[in-house]
Amino acid sequence: MIKNYELSSAKKLVHSDEMKNFTYILNPTREEIGSVSEIFEFPFDYLSGILDDYENARFETDGNDNNLILLQYPALSNYGEIGTFPYSLIWTKNESVILALNHEIENQPIFDREYDAKRYKHQLIFQVMYQMTHAYHDYLHDFRARRRKLEVGIKNSTKNDQIIDMIAIQASLIYFEDALHNNLQVLRKFIDYLREDDEDGFADKIYDILVETEQAYTEAKIQLKLLENLRDLFSNIVSNNLNIVMKIMTSATFVLGIPAVITGFYGMNVPIPHQQGIYMVWLLLGLIIVICGGVTFWLRKKDMI
Repeated sequence: MIKNYELSSAKKLVHSDEMKNFTYILNPTREEIGSVSEIFEFPFDYLSGILDDYENARFETDGNDNNLILLQYPALSNYGEIGTFPYSLIWTKNESVILALNHEIENQPIFDREYDAKRYKHQLIFQVMYQMTHAYHDYLHDFRARRRKLEVGIKNSTKNDQIIDMIAIQASLIYFEDALHNNLQVLRKFIDYLREDDEDGFADKIYDILVETEQAYTEAKIQLKLLENLRDLFSNIVSNNLNIVMKIMTSATFVLGIPAVITGFYGMNVPIPHQQGIYMVWLLLGLIIVICGGVTFWLRKKDMI
């Protein structure tokens, strides 16, 4: 899907039939990528990189003064997981800006703001990159809330869905950590490039994006470490609860085995003293109760039951 926009007199991006100020490309085919690349005269892989979910972040320029910054952003995958995926942000020699990605994002803030006609290119690039970086913080906030919920109910719960949720969050955080690390390296190169071209005003804006990315990267690492500790704690609690149950079952089996031994002894087909006594059943019952009670008291005293 390709959508074109131009800057209106009200300084807002509005739909256009031609590729002018801004082109938004979502989940493109190779034919659409080839068509756009030919129109703007930049390399095919500027856009085709998004077709590979594991494409590395990078910054490139070509001989026609077209520029590409390919970074990774978080989004919900087709499998219901939150992963990271590449997006291409291109600004061409004729001042057009192109955004290409494979997963829909919250793009309303991009179209809600006003742009200066003379500086819209830099403002638009900044707005797109800010929106993509801010998405990391939104997901990290959600992960933090889910982790705290797990911490509250972890003491007495051994449900599989909690383990599955932990694994899902941990997998996403691993993707986040790697993607943010790569983004940071590319952003630093991008800032150096801007400063070499005496575009310090824009470089300072991108530096703000760098700071936001560093904060997200730090938080992702912290949350990943906390979640690993939480998983270890959860495993220890489950193990401890299982040990307690097994201890109780073993002690209970030992106590319940006492009546079986006594009654089995007096049930043998050999003569036993007082076997024919009319009160022998009650004496045996009393003996069983006393012995079982004494053993139970001793086991509780030793914290074995």
